[in-house]
Amino acid sequence: MEVLPATPGHFEEIYPLLLDFGAAHMTREDWRRMIFDLPWPVEEPHRGYMLRDGGAVVGFLGTIFSSRMIGGRRRRFCATSSWIVRESHRSASLQLVRPLLELTSHTILNPAPSPTAFEIFRRLGLRPLDDTQILVPPFARLDQATRWIGDRVTTDLGAMRSELDAGGRAIVDHMAGTRAAQAMLRSGRRRCHIVATRSPWKGPLRLAHVVYASDWELLWLDPGLACAALFRRIGTLGLRVDGRHLVGRRPGISVQKAIAPPRLYRPAEPDLTPQMIDGLYTEFVGEHW
Repeated sequence: MEVLPATPGHFEEIYPLLLDFGAAHMTREDWRRMIFDLPWPVEEPHRGYMLRDGGAVVGFLGTIFSSRMIGGRRRRFCATSSWIVRESHRSASLQLVRPLLELTSHTILNPAPSPTAFEIFRRLGLRPLDDTQILVPPFARLDQATRWIGDRVTTDLGAMRSELDAGGRAIVDHMAGTRAAQAMLRSGRRRCHIVATRSPWKGPLRLAHVVYASDWELLWLDPGLACAALFRRIGTLGLRVDGRHLVGRRPGISVQKAIAPPRLYRPAEPDLTPQMIDGLYTEFVGEHW
């Protein structure tokens, strides 16, 4: 057996392995775009690591790379995704993790580990990134949501680009190629660009998982505005926001729930705090729910 970098050209070999996840909601193109054909520039040539036994791919660990300006510095990230190994080769699973741990120049993210992966990555040095979420119900009647938001919000990408700086425009363009929804809240001269994905809630109902906000304080000043905007955009009923992004007092009509198991990370720089890390450029923006 050997571990090799998995490039975009290896997708067809790896795809049958991904089917073992049983994610019926994910199509072939969803898998390709989530990991192998990213809609943003990536310096690294590989998209993960594959475990080969002879001519067969028997294991895979996806890596979603990105580069961000955060805290006045260029930061490099590697978010893991889709760790899977054939049952016959489970004893070799850790071989896929070793090259990942050698990426000391990158902050490693494990945004949604399974219980087993959580224990393994925690023992290998990753620390909790977040263990709570805030669930916010819609604050307005949904049949009125498209009437009262007026010019306080836009979901038009062109309008967003015209009101954001270069960094914000890049995020708009990058996320336009994903399954995430975008909106911009307005309050006077302040702007809050938000990116959210549909996430499971109860049965067929979905919440909007807000993975990014350019101004978290403004978002929490009027979460109902975000609820209405995203309901209009992707039909979600309320918000799901990771607890580390809560600014100020939690809204009175909301619920705090545990993330089990917690999200994990290993910062490449000591000044990179959990509050500085969002869910952009991870599997969240590529999942199809």
